[in-house]
Amino acid sequence: MGPSGSGKTTLLSALSGRIKSSGRILLNGMQLNKSLRRQICYVLQNDVFFSNLTLRQTLVYAAMLRLPDTMSHEHKMRQVDQVIEALDLKSCQNTIIGDYMNRGLSGGEKKRCSIACELLSNPAVMMLDEPTSSLDSCTALSLIKLLKQYAVKEQKTIIITIHQPSSQIFYLFDKLLLLSHGKMTYFGTIQQVLPYFQHFNYHMQRLSYNPADFLMEIIKTVDEKELHKLSQEARECYFSIYKRNSLENSMSLLGNSVAHSPNNSVKSANQLQHQFVSPQDTIKQQSNQHTNQQQQAQPNQHNQAQNQHPNHHHHHHHLQQQHQHQQAHIPIQMQHHEGNHDDISSSIHSSWSKIYIYEDHDDFYSYDDDYGDRCCSKESKWPSSFLTQVYALTSRNFIDGKARMLSKLNWVQTLGLAMIAGAIWFQVRRTEETLTDIKGWMYFSTMYWMMFALFNAITSFPSECQVINKERSSGSYRLSSYYVAKTIGELPLVIALPSAFFLISYPMLGYHSFYTFISLWGFAILNALVAQSVGMFIGFTFSRLDLCITLAALYSTATMLFGGFYSNTIPVWLSWLRYGSIVYYGYLNMQMVEFSTGPPISCAIKNSKFPSCISGAQQNMSLGSNMPNPIWFNTMCLIGFLVVFRLLGYIILRIYHKPT
Repeated sequence: MGPSGSGKTTLLSALSGRIKSSGRILLNGMQLNKSLRRQICYVLQNDVFFSNLTLRQTLVYAAMLRLPDTMSHEHKMRQVDQVIEALDLKSCQNTIIGDYMNRGLSGGEKKRCSIACELLSNPAVMMLDEPTSSLDSCTALSLIKLLKQYAVKEQKTIIITIHQPSSQIFYLFDKLLLLSHGKMTYFGTIQQVLPYFQHFNYHMQRLSYNPADFLMEIIKTVDEKELHKLSQEARECYFSIYKRNSLENSMSLLGNSVAHSPNNSVKSANQLQHQFVSPQDTIKQQSNQHTNQQQQAQPNQHNQAQNQHPNHHHHHHHLQQQHQHQQAHIPIQMQHHEGNHDDISSSIHSSWSKIYIYEDHDDFYSYDDDYGDRCCSKESKWPSSFLTQVYALTSRNFIDGKARMLSKLNWVQTLGLAMIAGAIWFQVRRTEETLTDIKGWMYFSTMYWMMFALFNAITSFPSECQVINKERSSGSYRLSSYYVAKTIGELPLVIALPSAFFLISYPMLGYHSFYTFISLWGFAILNALVAQSVGMFIGFTFSRLDLCITLAALYSTATMLFGGFYSNTIPVWLSWLRYGSIVYYGYLNMQMVEFSTGPPISCAIKNSKFPSCISGAQQNMSLGSNMPNPIWFNTMCLIGFLVVFRLLGYIILRIYHKPT
């Protein structure tokens, strides 16, 4: 707990391994690595999801990606059902997540959905950054109670950041780490925080006053000198007790090893380390040790507070005794409120793991740097296989993209545009006078679907990027799996609308043969796929949406101007730019197919512009063979654009969008 800017989020990011930090972070005595990081889940302050998926679909895909392949699909779905039931999400499981345009889940339901996604992987430690922010007091209290019940029932460690809890929420916590300007001013149990600050002459005068508000006032109003004093005292007390507990734990482990050894011989510290098989085993072992400590502890905190000695040495020793008592395992008093809010209390022992943070110069703890890697060496780097990830991500991309790209509005727009285009170019006669009209339909068809695919790819990535970064940070899947799945999943969506447009407008223009129709349709689709690749590259490279749209507008305008329809007499020093226009190649191919395989174009009766018509040698023009490039060359250029921009997009994602 601490005010804004005190370092709460930074601390969680460091504990979860999302940012680089000096010093070392140990989980149950083991240095964090990728395998151990997957034992820690991190619920962000902002809930980021694919807005077009339902809550259940979100959890199903999370289970498919984050649960191992050794678990059957039926078992994974049972896990989803259990999490939905545990977090009371059954009534809204078929509701879409929603966003600012489409109404969906409420704020509290979205927060519980975020928690549910993390609970599926059964983490050893759960971290939540400001889970009660933007929630009303009643919803916030309900959420914290839910987390408390889960922690007790499943014996999990839950760490949350918070800056303004109500008194009801405050007393639900077991331990408190109080931060101010990045410094620790207290770490211990909730019950001891007020007596602790009384030793520094900070007394809460009113019993009805919220303790959280009282503590926040202290750390916000003290000067720098007093803050340094509080920080130093808290560190000295904590490290003194930490050294003592580390020694007691080591001796306890050594004694257990001697008692259970076949030869009754003392093992070395290095051999003792190898007795730990996994983080879960160490958590269980520490839980047993804490239970023994709790049975033997005889707390007498009230008498200690009254009999304190004014001498600083005795005062410091007294604080150490308090913190030593705080390190012991304590029973959790659960209060469950239902109906008439009658209190039902139960005393349950919860197990919790320890996360130790110390600086490089602290030498009171020795450990094996490679131990964490060795204990988890058998664990796969990824929770699921490449094919499983591609399958799940392809299905998810298709469902999410379908709602965005094939929306009712887009269908109405496409069908209406097809009817308008068909009416404008309805059954155009194939003469020299109407040649420009036929070319106009082909150019419009190529240009419009190029722009549609380009801007759709750009506008879809910013919101998607947040979800991808969050999931990759948790180690859910490979980047290559996502990229392949995005390419496959959105392929039918890119094809659907142009296909509907061609099915309506081309027969109205004048249907000649199936080969001509398929060829024109194929070149338009290829052009749209290339434009999508360019849009993805721009979106991946520049994170600002306004900058992406500006660059896309410049590129699309340039590629239209150099496409070959608006001007055939481009200055020589600019003519080379046409080879960077994707419309240029698609438009040339469509002309060659239409004028080579379709009915001939009749010469104008008067004032013909073609030499063959002027000389009277022929009455029909043959335009398909008079193009600057053959069809295969234009097609290969488009495929080259497609491959190059797809590869560049992947490289940009790999280099500039690394998960934190």
